[in-house]
Amino acid sequence: MSTTNWSLLLLYVLISIPSYFLYGQSAENTPQKVNRYCYVVKPKEWYKNQERLWKIELSKNPQNEAAWYSYFFAARYGWANVKGQTNTREALMDSIYQEMGKAIPDSWVYHFIHYYNYATDFSRLEQAYQINPHASDLYWEFIKEYTLSGQKEKSIEFCKKLYESKDISTGVYNLNYNILNSTSPNSILFTNGDNDTYPAWVLQNAKGIRNDVLILTMHGTFSNRDYLQSILADRGIHLDVEKLSTTDVTTYFNELTELLRTNYPDITIHLARTVYKPYYEKFKDKLYLTGLVLTYSEKPFDSDQRNKEVIENDLRLDYLAIDWYDDLHVSEPLVKQFNLLYVDPFLKLAKYYYSKNNIPAAAKWRDKALLVSKSANDEDSIKKIEELNWREN
Repeated sequence: MSTTNWSLLLLYVLISIPSYFLYGQSAENTPQKVNRYCYVVKPKEWYKNQERLWKIELSKNPQNEAAWYSYFFAARYGWANVKGQTNTREALMDSIYQEMGKAIPDSWVYHFIHYYNYATDFSRLEQAYQINPHASDLYWEFIKEYTLSGQKEKSIEFCKKLYESKDISTGVYNLNYNILNSTSPNSILFTNGDNDTYPAWVLQNAKGIRNDVLILTMHGTFSNRDYLQSILADRGIHLDVEKLSTTDVTTYFNELTELLRTNYPDITIHLARTVYKPYYEKFKDKLYLTGLVLTYSEKPFDSDQRNKEVIENDLRLDYLAIDWYDDLHVSEPLVKQFNLLYVDPFLKLAKYYYSKNNIPAAAKWRDKALLVSKSANDEDSIKKIEELNWREN
């Protein structure tokens, strides 16, 4: 047979082979690790599909700890409260936990899920750690437990472990570094959740960065008044926090802010821009954008100048263009969304320079805002920025 005929035969065979055998299963039919929300967030449909796929894997190997981990979180994040549904998410999680206990009762995953799902037995977290001291999921929980219970040295220990694990992406660390460095000396910083709190705690406790800033996590202080009273007292702030609302986070936050403002007016209050807007709707007119925080002030001040000083002198920004290895981290899509927090302060600085007729500087910061917007594929931000016309006055 001629070379040409052999080539044609090979081509025919390759075409005839189903793509399944050439490339493996499609992504839709391949179970993938389900990471916690602090790393990446997927559509609910993705979680529901992963729940189905991991359940199949467990039917093949019920002792697969990694499969149980992903199955549990896929079910947790894919759950939807449908009208008329009889099982709540709690009932679903409980049923999975019970099944897990029969299959892998002596695993770190089983003990961790018990702690995570029920949040009532710290000893189960300790048991998980004894079995697998290298599981970085546990470090986050130990940091929370030891921080809220005032065990400073233990909190520092696990902040260092979390840092050394490289579990948190450099992009998230850079963001938190810049949030901290957007604050005034010896100020108070209100944060919202995992990704604007834990990395900041790690930077403070593992790297000694901006320990002068008192971080008040919104929900942690709302639910634990002993902790709130203790960390305020450590900074010489003495308030009757028992009178603050215990039923509504927004009311609690507004009452606490008012107490701090009236009793300690010399302490600057900042809000990370990740804090939910409804929490500060009541006093939004007293908040000024300065870098990656909102700064509370009863009196108007030159926030343009402060924003300029913070961005040009105190922030690490090179990573927005090039960040080594972070493109390989599971959190990369989330980091790109978080980086949209830079758009408003960059545009504020660009407009400041434009008002001074410094067109090159204005264009520089407009382009940086455009860079992060395009990286995140945020069409609204891209359109807003591209519509700006920069001409000399």
